[in-house]
Amino acid sequence: MLQKIEVFAPAKINLYLKIVGKRPDGFHDLETLMVPITIGDTLSVELKEGEPTVTMTCDRADLPADPSNLAWRAAQLFIERFTVKKAVHIALTKRVPVGAGLGGGSSDGAHVLLALRQLTGIAATDAELAEIAAKLGSDVPFFIYRRPALCKGRGEIIEPLPEWNETIRGLLVHPGFGVPTPWAYQTYARDPKPGEEGVRFSFGPLRNDLEPPAFSKYLWLPTAKAWFARQPGVKAAMMSGSGSSVFALLEEGGDVAALRAAFHQEFGAGLFAEPFEVWTEEKESVS
Repeated sequence: MLQKIEVFAPAKINLYLKIVGKRPDGFHDLETLMVPITIGDTLSVELKEGEPTVTMTCDRADLPADPSNLAWRAAQLFIERFTVKKAVHIALTKRVPVGAGLGGGSSDGAHVLLALRQLTGIAATDAELAEIAAKLGSDVPFFIYRRPALCKGRGEIIEPLPEWNETIRGLLVHPGFGVPTPWAYQTYARDPKPGEEGVRFSFGPLRNDLEPPAFSKYLWLPTAKAWFARQPGVKAAMMSGSGSSVFALLEEGGDVAALRAAFHQEFGAGLFAEPFEVWTEEKESVS
């Protein structure tokens, strides 16, 4: 039996995010289309002899490697749910920007669950893992299925798409600051304006109802989106999730390297700007 495994934990972007109402529990009901992308973190998950405890390291000193980290909490929930009799060690290599609307922490948590299923040989279904994942956060169950999906409720009701034929490739950028998700939803609730519907794809139009509140305060975001819209080869641009990442989708034949160079020249060479595609099992990273 394997004792150690390394997994790629892809980030996600929202191609459609519609807020359909407020729930009695204080959350909002959503309809959102999320796709995993070829930008992500790497996790090494190891089973060790000893008491069933969790230890963790991270290559970024500014991020917690303790029970406040979703990866740690996922391992602890797995140990408790399936009565695992071994210790778990997690080593996280962090590449997804934090507070960016990309679900990086959620993906880390989900992929710890997936790795532990493989390491332990426990015959848990995806649905059972998704049930555990829902205890960690609204986005976490999506990553259990590792494919484009329609997500409803708080985001925890997952309908994986049976096939995906749309070519999605582009450039993902991040300004170096985050947008607090609770603030974005609270601001939307005070003034519930829908996001504008953009270019239509086979799955429907681009839309993000959290753009208006985020754009009202964080002016870098609409500036970046508008700049992308003026660039050659760009088909559409939008903010992902509650922000603060913005992605540009390229037309067929669009030059992502040229777009990246132009972005760095316009906004600063130090900013995060990475090419991406929709992630599949065959595409670990295009960065």
